[in-house]
Amino acid sequence: MNRIVIIGGGPAGYVAAITAAQQDKEVILVVDGPLGGTCLNEGCMPTKSLLKSADTYDLVKNAGQMGIRLSPNSIEVDWATVQERKREVISKLVNGIRYLMGKNKIKVIQGRASILSSNRLRIENGNENEVIDASKVIISTGSEPIPLPFAPFDGEWIIHSGHAMSLPAIPDSLLIVGGGVIGCEFASIYSRLGTKVTVIEMGEKLLPGEDDDITSILHAELMNQGVTVHTSTTVKNINSTSKTVFLENGDGKLVEMISDYVLVSIGRRPRVNGIGLEENDIDFSRLGISVDDRMQTSNPSIYACGDVIGGIQLAHVAFHEGRVAALNACGQFAQVNYRAIPRCIYTSPEIAGVGLTEKEARQKYGEIKVGEFAFSANGKAVLSNKPVGKVKVLVNPQYNEILGFTIVGQHATELIGQGTIMLHAEITADMMEGLVAAHPTLSESIHEALLNVVGQAVHC
Repeated sequence: MNRIVIIGGGPAGYVAAITAAQQDKEVILVVDGPLGGTCLNEGCMPTKSLLKSADTYDLVKNAGQMGIRLSPNSIEVDWATVQERKREVISKLVNGIRYLMGKNKIKVIQGRASILSSNRLRIENGNENEVIDASKVIISTGSEPIPLPFAPFDGEWIIHSGHAMSLPAIPDSLLIVGGGVIGCEFASIYSRLGTKVTVIEMGEKLLPGEDDDITSILHAELMNQGVTVHTSTTVKNINSTSKTVFLENGDGKLVEMISDYVLVSIGRRPRVNGIGLEENDIDFSRLGISVDDRMQTSNPSIYACGDVIGGIQLAHVAFHEGRVAALNACGQFAQVNYRAIPRCIYTSPEIAGVGLTEKEARQKYGEIKVGEFAFSANGKAVLSNKPVGKVKVLVNPQYNEILGFTIVGQHATELIGQGTIMLHAEITADMMEGLVAAHPTLSESIHEALLNVVGQAVHC
């Protein structure tokens, strides 16, 4: 038998399935839900569809600054059309994955899979059970939103990100618990569509994993968009009957807030229950399934990848981990290069980074060189009326090794691809001094930041 069975059809699972099929293996993909998983159906893609609508609305409202006269009374958001466009995007992309399954001769079985032994699985679909054999198994069951311990999701008032992108109407008010990536993205969406948004963050600042100078720019822009941010603030209790949230700020003062919805975005946890991990001696914890650098679990016949192993919960990481898991399950050797993983936050302005943050770089290397270039000095950013933000590059002075990039500003999530290539290829800063960047482009800011490291930036 030469069969690979994959549990879960999200980014890690379907990429693993295609990769294994390309190695001429018989592949079965077991899906408990729609193809594409959370990312495609209620995560990455639908969120970005809503963000694009918010971006467009914001652009039209401010068209007067570009010399385009519009009547303010004629500009409105058709929420039903926004939602329909989102559904069309999802449908098109899911159909694309379905096409790839057929093209690669991958058998897709709808049902819930559990591992009976190293080479045998049970698939349940309603009242029907099926047992199938496998040479190797790849687990990619993803993750799910974490609720507040004293207030489970009800989908009506206390909601998670999946609910938040399909609300029946644009709410008048939205209280977001958690100022991480998901919370900030939804704050950026709804505040620009007219919702009064309040963000509650337990830590001292938004986006705790990013540098203070980066998050302060986003914080200021969110405030300009009408968002109220409370940091060092904890949710103590929630009363669903009165729709009241009870908070305690850093000074110990108790505050009550009423909101149309409470969006809880305090993180996601791996889906590890009910798939037979304990019965098959597969090491795992609440943080995820334990794997080595080849995505192999403690059971040599079983691999795991994506959100279910914890770590970096990003779709593009899941893509790569799925590919690595499949190649190793097929008898090849592959590893993930976690050094060059881009991180992207689709707020307004966007934030993107790759490699180390400045705080991490100083902790690891001590003295480092920092080069920065502000978009306010970039011609393309100025003429686009988007001068907020900057590029920051970190360099090890001993070898001119590029340690990390962080960008905050328009199209940061596209620009970070250049920094990702540099880190992946281990290019040094001095190798980039002779680079010719097209003008006028935002990409010039990356080159200027690199030149700034050696004191040779021209436009700052």
